[in-house]
Amino acid sequence: MRFLPLLLISTAICTNCAPKAAPPTLDSTPHMRPAEQGASSALYFTLRNRGADTLVLTAVEIDVADQAMIHRSVDANGMASMVHQDSVLVPPGDSVEFRERGMHVMAMGLRAALTIGDTVVARLRFRSARVDTIRAVVRE
Repeated sequence: MRFLPLLLISTAICTNCAPKAAPPTLDSTPHMRPAEQGASSALYFTLRNRGADTLVLTAVEIDVADQAMIHRSVDANGMASMVHQDSVLVPPGDSVEFRERGMHVMAMGLRAALTIGDTVVARLRFRSARVDTIRAVVRE
């Protein structure tokens, strides 16, 4: 009978111990390149999925841009171009690098100039309705 209170307490604590989805992590410091107001820049980072389910990045919003789109750079017949990506899949335990001449987030219609040392806020939107906020430093 002396163990009953302890059992009730441990049961109450454990009901709140359900595993939660692991947040995606950024394996690199997010950054953008300097640009003039009205011009375009790009957001770069590495997104790692430490969870058990595939992450599906569906959109990115950047606080100083009229529009942000996920693009993938391709080289076809010696001509470089960008292809819009509707989403990016990150399998469990894997990562996707957003980098120059690869996958990146294009920020178009900048409402302010981006100068070295500025910090830009971006929101990563996932299919699961999850929204993560990141801060990107402007650098060369």
